[in-house]
Amino acid sequence: MADERLKEIYVRSVEALRKVVTDMKITEDELHAAGRYFNRLGQSGMCPSLLDVAFAMTSIDATRTDKGGTRPNLEGPYYMRGAPVRPDGVMFAPEEASDAPVLNLSGRVIDSQTGKGVAGAEIDLWHADHNGIYDRKGFRLRGTVRTAEDGSYTIRTIVPQDYAEHDHDPIGELFHAMGQTNHRAAHIHIKIHVDGVECLMTQIFMSQSPTLNNDYVIGSVSDDLTVKLTPAAAVAGEGPQFAGTFDFRIRRRQQAAE
Repeated sequence: MADERLKEIYVRSVEALRKVVTDMKITEDELHAAGRYFNRLGQSGMCPSLLDVAFAMTSIDATRTDKGGTRPNLEGPYYMRGAPVRPDGVMFAPEEASDAPVLNLSGRVIDSQTGKGVAGAEIDLWHADHNGIYDRKGFRLRGTVRTAEDGSYTIRTIVPQDYAEHDHDPIGELFHAMGQTNHRAAHIHIKIHVDGVECLMTQIFMSQSPTLNNDYVIGSVSDDLTVKLTPAAAVAGEGPQFAGTFDFRIRRRQQAAE
């Protein structure tokens, strides 16, 4: 049986691209060069990543159901299940903060339908360090924080830095050919669960990031997901301190019946 939705997507995509070919007077040689590029892209296994770069945020915005909640964002490739609970909200070892900027992040998790704080919400976060490096083996700068009775939370972590991706793959090849940066703006990934049900997946961005306006994930950065960092009081034995606030608005969902 024919997949009618797939057929319509194909037809409309071809129609849109035919207009590009006509408007840009794309030659057959250029089409063949594109074909060879897509062969390399497929062999590298990076096709899903390029689709994410170009279209994922458009898809997320088009299909989101909680219009009054915090804007969702990409999970990305570095999520690890089982991050430990951090009762004190601290994501780093003491020695790690001695030469790194520290972020003191606070706010609330709020039910977008009632406006009330959500108690016991689990904020699962992960991010790159001040050198733009993720821990891909353990749980450094990864952890879960639970909200208080009023939905409030406090997190202390290292201020993440921008980082480059795709230096040695076909996506980076494409960026280089276009003269485009291959950097991601500094951000923190956030998953929020309530009663075991995921209610939000998003990213929040750091206001001091130099690539806020040209993050390579199209449409990823927005003002409503950007945290303004301000200097905070010094802490003995730690690097420069910064403070930021962010309230997450979620729609609570019921656990699916088994």
